[in-house]
Amino acid sequence: MGFNIRNNKQKILGRTYTLASIMVVLFLVLTARLAYIQLYDNSSLQTMANRQYYYEENVKNIPFKLLDRNNKELFNYEKKYYAVVDISNFIALNNKENLPEVQSLTYTLRNYNKDYDLTLAKYAKEGRQYFDIDKETYDKLKSIKNVKGFYAYESEEAAKDINSNIRNVLARGSKISDSTKLKDEGTLEREIYEFVKNNKYTKVRFEKDVSGNIIDENLVENKENLNVKLTLDKEVQELSEKVLRDEKYKDMSQIGVVMMEADSGKILSMALKDDYGNNVNIGTPSENGFYVGSIFKTIVYEGAVDKGIVSNTESFNLVNGLFPKSKEKKFTYTMKEAFISSSNNTFAQIGWRVGMKNLYDYANKQGLFSKVLNLQDEKVGEIEGFETKNSQDIITNTSIGQTVRATPLEALTIPNTIANNGIYVKPRIIDSILKEDGSVVKKYESESNKIISKGTAQTIKDSMIEVVNNDLGTGKKAMVSGAEVGGKTGTTEYWIKDKDNKDVECSDGWFAGFFKYNNKYYSMVVFVPQIIKTDAGGGTASYVFKDIVEGIVKNKYLK
Repeated sequence: MGFNIRNNKQKILGRTYTLASIMVVLFLVLTARLAYIQLYDNSSLQTMANRQYYYEENVKNIPFKLLDRNNKELFNYEKKYYAVVDISNFIALNNKENLPEVQSLTYTLRNYNKDYDLTLAKYAKEGRQYFDIDKETYDKLKSIKNVKGFYAYESEEAAKDINSNIRNVLARGSKISDSTKLKDEGTLEREIYEFVKNNKYTKVRFEKDVSGNIIDENLVENKENLNVKLTLDKEVQELSEKVLRDEKYKDMSQIGVVMMEADSGKILSMALKDDYGNNVNIGTPSENGFYVGSIFKTIVYEGAVDKGIVSNTESFNLVNGLFPKSKEKKFTYTMKEAFISSSNNTFAQIGWRVGMKNLYDYANKQGLFSKVLNLQDEKVGEIEGFETKNSQDIITNTSIGQTVRATPLEALTIPNTIANNGIYVKPRIIDSILKEDGSVVKKYESESNKIISKGTAQTIKDSMIEVVNNDLGTGKKAMVSGAEVGGKTGTTEYWIKDKDNKDVECSDGWFAGFFKYNNKYYSMVVFVPQIIKTDAGGGTASYVFKDIVEGIVKNKYLK
């Protein structure tokens, strides 16, 4: 008997311990869960709770500001207006007491668009239903009060798109080919993304009471957001785009323009005629940029003068059989005359004496064979056949730019080094990263190196001015009355297949030049690809250069 009692007590005690252990474990699990919620998951739960007391809507479609050098927003914004119905609350909370207001709302929406029929709301899926409206309808709806589960708001939406416009390129952190993947680490777009990825969208908040009435409306802005200030000038960028899209250039499928401030390297404009076409400014769709043609003669000229290889007074006779299709204006040239009239025959002879190594070194030191901005799709230039030893043909063709590939962005430094007294400045497009209050988080600085002497630069600068002003010059169409303009034209010729699979002769046109405005030098490259049977270098590209400079002077931009 006693044994049984003891045994029963032990069983009861054991069960008690087991139950206590289970209770302790459950308590610990609940405690851990509560701690997790408070420490890690409270924001999402808080958001869910808050939705009972207010509605929120984004009033901008981009979470940061992309500013030009004068702190103007580079994106143009369009006002948009929306009416919103919270289906479940609209059906459940409105009744006969506010029927006139509900009817007024229904009629106003239907009057704007006959398909906006709130009498069908009970058949709609739960959640919020959005209606695009205009400003007039928005104003009418805002005057209607005492309707539960309804509100209207206005937003400012940036005109952004997936294309080659430089604004959209820099603002997009993901790849176009796969939007689920970010652009590569080390690219400029990825760097911008990393700065702004934690930004919050500006929102409008509608607070409501327990009965569902909207009782307050306010703007919610994140003061910790970071913004990106570029070196672009919005006025010059838009002017460049306007010029390229002028009726006179309607036959050109694409044109690229890059412009920068000579002494600072700040890119002021990076424009395309067709934002939905290839981004020729960074070399797409090529592998290594485009053949630069005669603008490379500027590099040959630098080597010849800077190394003292050719004197200003030395004359060159044409070599028989060398570039027989080239149109020569004289039989004998000085180096300056050959540059002004773009003599292929003479510059091949000069290139032989300068040598391939010097040609490569002068070009390489000015960034022609390396990425400039480090954009995701940016190409890198090269000299085809550079590794070929002692090849007269390679040196001959390199001297007139027929083996040299570069992007317009890379080629921008060719005229810029001359305009900047022999100092190479690497182009850049970001000025700084800013807080909302304007304070600087990161400031970007220019990189520069002395490449040629000031005297060499002045000699070539004078020749580039003559290219535009001399009767022998190939760039006379770039002349701007009352302004100092210099440059070098370039044309490359090749054959392509047309839509009927026939061979068609094409040419790419270049004008790489500088202009002086308000006692300051600016450099600009114009590139016109695939022009069929036309004088590309001295024609279209020069005209574009002229039109942009004249527009800047006329409108008094770049103050």
